[in-house]
Amino acid sequence: MNESQTSFPSATEAVPTSPLSVTDEAATSAPDTQSSPAPPSSKALETFTAIKHTIKAQTHLSDADSAIAAFWVISTWFQEALMVLPCLVITGPAHEATALLRVLHNLCLGSRLLAGFRRGDLKDVSRNTLLISEPNLNNRNAALLGNLTNRGFMIVEQGYCLQCHSSKAVYIGDDPTIKRIQHAIYIDVTPPLNAERGIPPKWVQRNIECLPGHLAKYRESNLAQVRCLEFNPTGVSPETGSVANALGSCIVGSPDLRAALVSILAPRDRQQIYERLDTAEALVVEAVLVLSRGGAEQLYAWEIAVEVNRLAEARGERSKLSPEKVGHRLKTLGLPTRRLSQAGNGLVMDKETVTRLQTLSTMYAGEDCLADTENLHRLQATEKTKVEEVM
Repeated sequence: MNESQTSFPSATEAVPTSPLSVTDEAATSAPDTQSSPAPPSSKALETFTAIKHTIKAQTHLSDADSAIAAFWVISTWFQEALMVLPCLVITGPAHEATALLRVLHNLCLGSRLLAGFRRGDLKDVSRNTLLISEPNLNNRNAALLGNLTNRGFMIVEQGYCLQCHSSKAVYIGDDPTIKRIQHAIYIDVTPPLNAERGIPPKWVQRNIECLPGHLAKYRESNLAQVRCLEFNPTGVSPETGSVANALGSCIVGSPDLRAALVSILAPRDRQQIYERLDTAEALVVEAVLVLSRGGAEQLYAWEIAVEVNRLAEARGERSKLSPEKVGHRLKTLGLPTRRLSQAGNGLVMDKETVTRLQTLSTMYAGEDCLADTENLHRLQATEKTKVEEVM
């Protein structure tokens, strides 16, 4: 499904006069005469709808990106219940990005606006939702942000181990060379050419005032259920599945809204896979998969390099990878090489390696290229082979 065609379930249970239940039509008609009653019962669809419209009324985000931002806002209220805390990555003009960060600041749990990002600062703002403007983000910090989306990962600073598992949104500018951040969802704030910035209707301010209390009630009612992480999305890669699980588990009692979430993430997931196909890492993964089909118990780095260069030449590419560079690429892919013999370093095709290859084949090829059960068992039979690991 194309994300532009994604349709969201209607909040039919919402109270029409509540500023927390604005319909699509009402969101564009500036219903200044609406009253502002106390938040009604805490329901996922009603909460999502109110947040989405509040964001959309103050930004130029597309409908799909407004929805992603709304899902992410809800997840910040359940941080201690989630194994993965997706990172919301914002691209586009700085002015528009700053406006969005301010909107999120009004809606997220315990949020802090940060001008820049330094590793050492995390000790002072841990356990907060961090809204970071860092258009000069480097790849080292991008990797750090990605690692910190996983519960249990800590950083060591001045002799102390710091828990920094918290929700984060970061504006990274428009630099296409920035490394992709693990468990990230990307939204773009670039306005259309004919966009006009109007004054937000009065109901927006009322929503801003009411939504934190409404979200607190929703959290209180559903925290125990969110902890179960029962949502199991299908049709996406493992990494995107982890993001969908985190965001979708925070949507309680609305299967249609969960389905809408996956319908937004799926085409973005396919686009990421397509972009990876042109990378050196993709060639290395493909080469290993091709060679592994022969049932080899181990693969030398030089063998993989020969296959990588053969694949590249067949596609009209002139650049070649040496065995040393192949070894480096394997390490970045989570496949560190080992000393196999005097002939050199390489991979032992044990159970751990095969499992990692299955994940990589989905990420870089969009399918499980190791589905042959007989071959898989043959590869896993060498699990106990003892070799000296190269540090």
